[in-house]
Amino acid sequence: MMPNVVLYIAMSLDGKIARSNDQLDWLFAVEGDGDNGYADFFKTVGAVIMGRKTYEEVLKLEQGEYPYPDIPNYILTRQADREAEHVTFTDEPIEELINRLKQEVDQDIWLIGGGEVIKAAMEHDLIDRYEIAIAPVVLGEGIPLFPEGTKETKLRLTGQRASGQFIMATYES
Repeated sequence: MMPNVVLYIAMSLDGKIARSNDQLDWLFAVEGDGDNGYADFFKTVGAVIMGRKTYEEVLKLEQGEYPYPDIPNYILTRQADREAEHVTFTDEPIEELINRLKQEVDQDIWLIGGGEVIKAAMEHDLIDRYEIAIAPVVLGEGIPLFPEGTKETKLRLTGQRASGQFIMATYES
């Protein structure tokens, strides 16, 4: 069976994935239920894709310790000649990267973000499942989950549950 491409991400009630300055402090202030199912989700992941800005924020949050060292990690960037431990920087078009990974990995492909990477994946109908944790916070401004110009996409709700103060919603395309 082919792996799925899964967008697994948290957003504020008003659809923001980070403050305008990329900060996520608001997210960690929300009471969850344990890890909100993250460990179970991560067991299903065979590769990770994210944009350069998201990668840099992950490194800041983890104080330089890369959190996914044991699986293939691809960082989409225009400066693909960079090198870092545990990751591959690439300027490969997202549709080519995902199609290649679907042949190479046995488990799901986690599309972490950010917004521009999500937009590009949606442009090519590459996301199979959307797992979105909705935090009860209204930021008022910030980086949207779906940037202006994202392709209109119809989804089907396939699951929802509460996890502490979060609502975990699952949609499929």
